[in-house]
Amino acid sequence: MNSRRGYPYGSAGPFYSGRREREKKPRPSGHGRAILLSVVVVALLGAGLFFYIARGKIFPTKLIAVSFQHNGQEMLLLPGSQVVVNPRDTLQLTAVKTNGWLSWGIRVVSPDVEVRPLMTSPGEVIRDLFPGESFEKPKTMAFTVLLWNQPIGNVSFLVQLDYKDWLNKANATPDLDLRIEYLQKALQDNPSNILIKTQLAGLYFDIKHYREAEKLYKEINQSGQSKDITEKLLLIYQAMNKPDQALQTYLALMRMTGDQQTFADFLAYLRREKSTGKAQMYLERHVRDIPAAFRSQVLVEIAELASARKDWKGAAWAWQSAERAGVRNSNVQYNLAVTLMQAGKTDAAVQAFQKYLQSNPNDMKTWALVANLCVKEGKLAKAESIYRSMVQKNPRNKQALISLVALAQKTNDQAGEINAYEKLLRLDPNNREYLFNVSMLYIGQGKYNKALPHLKLLASMAPQNVQYLKQLLVVDQKLNDAKGANRVRLQLASVNPGDTANLDAIYSSFAQKKDYKGMQAFFSGIAARNPNLVNVHKYLLAADTKLGNKKAALYELGQLIRLQPRNIEYRRLAAYLYEQEGNYAAASTQLQAILKMDFKDKQAQQDYERVKLEQLEHGTLKVGRKPPAAKSAKAKARIVRPKTAAKPQKRSSKNSKSRAESRHRAVSNK
Repeated sequence: MNSRRGYPYGSAGPFYSGRREREKKPRPSGHGRAILLSVVVVALLGAGLFFYIARGKIFPTKLIAVSFQHNGQEMLLLPGSQVVVNPRDTLQLTAVKTNGWLSWGIRVVSPDVEVRPLMTSPGEVIRDLFPGESFEKPKTMAFTVLLWNQPIGNVSFLVQLDYKDWLNKANATPDLDLRIEYLQKALQDNPSNILIKTQLAGLYFDIKHYREAEKLYKEINQSGQSKDITEKLLLIYQAMNKPDQALQTYLALMRMTGDQQTFADFLAYLRREKSTGKAQMYLERHVRDIPAAFRSQVLVEIAELASARKDWKGAAWAWQSAERAGVRNSNVQYNLAVTLMQAGKTDAAVQAFQKYLQSNPNDMKTWALVANLCVKEGKLAKAESIYRSMVQKNPRNKQALISLVALAQKTNDQAGEINAYEKLLRLDPNNREYLFNVSMLYIGQGKYNKALPHLKLLASMAPQNVQYLKQLLVVDQKLNDAKGANRVRLQLASVNPGDTANLDAIYSSFAQKKDYKGMQAFFSGIAARNPNLVNVHKYLLAADTKLGNKKAALYELGQLIRLQPRNIEYRRLAAYLYEQEGNYAAASTQLQAILKMDFKDKQAQQDYERVKLEQLEHGTLKVGRKPPAAKSAKAKARIVRPKTAAKPQKRSSKNSKSRAESRHRAVSNK
């Protein structure tokens, strides 16, 4: 090996050794010169032969290696090789190895740096060789080995930053884009570095480059799943609106942490992102992927989703599975029962409800629900027992009493119905429906004395209610309470004057007592409020006739004629009364109206002729007036004169009045 002793590294010129000045000698003679020349020639030939033989062994002809100390460690560089170094590294040039043992004329030069500082011990920091250089772009540091200024080989270094440098730069800059660029270069230098990937993925997330962030986070998780990284992935999938990936990430988090809040968030996200049906299908498909700690809650959620869709079969399966999974919540039993009921499995629903009621015996609504199911199944006795038990526990349970009423109606149990109504009346004594219904039940059983107080209360509460008054009238009649019945009739007539049967009964009552003044007063009041009731005016006409009040009778006849203008008998009676009053013109008018309606009415013809004679006798007949004519139903109008008008006979007024009175009696009787 070559020794470094006296080796001029980095010298600018060729190596020269020192020489002494020799003393001048006298030149030799010619013979001596010839001998000297021969010796020189022989020496030169020998030296040439020596150098030819010793070339490559004693004298170097090529470079073998260059030796450096890199960060204190020896490094041999072969000719033409390049080594990557960092600006933080130290470097020291220690030796040059050639194929000869002599090192005369060997030196190292570099176009990029000064070589001399590299020969110092313990070496030079590479960064110091490049003042002001950032090294963001790699720098080449080349070295050439010269032998007497002739290159015999070269080596080089590539100075570049590593991931630590890029990471430091990224942490030092406030520029977000630069930070990302530096982290990308750091990751290129060290692709498996988790810290760099984490920082770079976080920056990608901040600038909403979700795909790049997702890629890095997934790479990190491949080396070992982390809760923080998985949560970051979840946020990314939610931001990218990828519900399927987000749900899968939720599943991974639940398996990783077993956190109840994570499970609750998972369910909330599922409900928000999926329709009810799809959410149910998702849970059913992944129920085995969810940790066992949440299995029962998942089944409950499936049941609720199925119930919302009215998928009663699916809901029943889920509730039953939840119960088998160990859920001891009574709500599960209740919901299972409701689901079975909705699915039409009544017997199974009743059993499930009863199981629930063992833990919740005071749940009256559920007891009522069970009783209703028993009614639907035709188990009326069991339903009645449940309702009675409910009333026994709570006498103020109105709904149970109403259900007992309905049940008694189904079984035609009037006694049970009355009993339930009486209990309802204790809770609500002024309820008209209860009062009336129980009254009708009592009437149906012939217990009129028990119906009476209820009907009286109803009549006092609603004095205008015809139905209440009619039933009260029936009870008074059944109890032979004439005064009470008459009182009810009068009240009924005032609120329902159109009830002719009731008015006839009232008229008969007055007539039996011959209380014509009372009759007149009562019916006058009704007529004042109801002027178009024919029967009322008939009753008043009868009362006025009995009282001999012709003027009042004529008024009532006028009302009757107004209401029934084609009633001949009313007009005939009016004509008679007018004739009695001496108002022959009014009597004649009524008789003319009769003849217009029926010109063949002989009695009206005779009365008309008589009234005309009386008008002549009293000088009230207008001259030139012709008798009335009537239109035939099938012929044109023609004037018809009464036969008695051709030969009027003179009659005494006394006889005429007697005949008229007889006719009046006949009309009155009608």
